[in-house]
Amino acid sequence: LVTRTLVREAAADYHLQVETTDASGKTIEGPVVLDVIIIDQNDNRPIFKEGPYVGQVWEGSPTGTTVMNMKAFDADDPTTDNAVLRYNILKQTPDTPSPNMFYIDPEKGDIVTVVSPTLLDRETLENPQYELTIEAKDMTGSEVGLTGTATATIIVVDKNDHPPEFTKKEFQATVKEGVTGVIVNLTVEDQDDPTTGAWKAVYTIINGNPGQSFEIHTNPQTNEGMLSVVKPLDYEISAFKTLLIKVENADPLVPDVAYGPSSTATVQITVEDVNEGPVFHPQPMTVSKPEDIPVGSAVFTVGATDTDTLQHQSIR
Repeated sequence: LVTRTLVREAAADYHLQVETTDASGKTIEGPVVLDVIIIDQNDNRPIFKEGPYVGQVWEGSPTGTTVMNMKAFDADDPTTDNAVLRYNILKQTPDTPSPNMFYIDPEKGDIVTVVSPTLLDRETLENPQYELTIEAKDMTGSEVGLTGTATATIIVVDKNDHPPEFTKKEFQATVKEGVTGVIVNLTVEDQDDPTTGAWKAVYTIINGNPGQSFEIHTNPQTNEGMLSVVKPLDYEISAFKTLLIKVENADPLVPDVAYGPSSTATVQITVEDVNEGPVFHPQPMTVSKPEDIPVGSAVFTVGATDTDTLQHQSIR
């Protein structure tokens, strides 16, 4: 007789010793071993134990690229269909640009891409992150099988497939002579992920800076190029400066993409004149005269020049 509920998952079989006795308790036959095997019932649903499930796939990946694997566990007898699972995608969010961006191998649980590489473009996707509702069903996926579900998150990872481009070909700046600091911010556009080196801009002055009077650095928040004067300019030497600037990404571009003309720009700089004071010469001046020099005698003739040579000014 069975005296309590049998649970195969707790004990799959029992080993009993059985003997025959008479009314007095004397053994007539035995003992013999009796093995009792518990027949499994399909009373356990598949369970996804290893979540959260997060996978990544590069944008533009070929059709059939494996993204991740989903694996569920079923406590029923693995030698029976009660524990044989089949996988299926119940829902994809968002459902654009195709409601079937991914496919799951029913037996292995491998999730692969099924759309063309052009549709797997992070810059054109409504959202570069997809949520898949995955179902695991036992009984080899038959209608009477028990089910369990889990969510798979798939992130479409950015490639550096868009070079930065200046918003205009020529920028203007004005700076007073003798002054240092930022004189203009150069703006660029880049369609890549702002959280990656594929978006971060790196600026270089490639022409017009022989005296190293200028430097350019990237604003980490805006990605703009901050052009600065680091050595004071002299209006009398040059009232105009022209710089050629190029912009690249911190990360290299993918092999089939190159920097184009829009990745260079010109900066026209106007140096404004400042009214500088006259300069005495020689400097310092030393004068020696005898103590008995007559009153009204000339002691020294002072000489001075005005460095503002392009202005018509007199020295008094």
